[in-house]
Amino acid sequence: MKKYSIQLDAEQRKLLESMLTGGKASARSQTHARILLKADQGEHGAGWEDQQIAETLGVERQP
Repeated sequence: MKKYSIQLDAEQRKLLESMLTGGKASARSQTHARILLKADQGEHGAGWEDQQIAETLGVERQP
């Protein structure tokens, strides 16, 4: 079950993707960027469920 619905626009996706390819963002920031990109319910988003994101990225869901 999703706690929040995330819909990123093109500019937001570009910013998050640049954080992953730029090599200067902290590991924590990169993980947050990956979570947002996978949770994105927008037109170009992956739309993954929270549990799938947690399992794939090796993070725990917040209560």
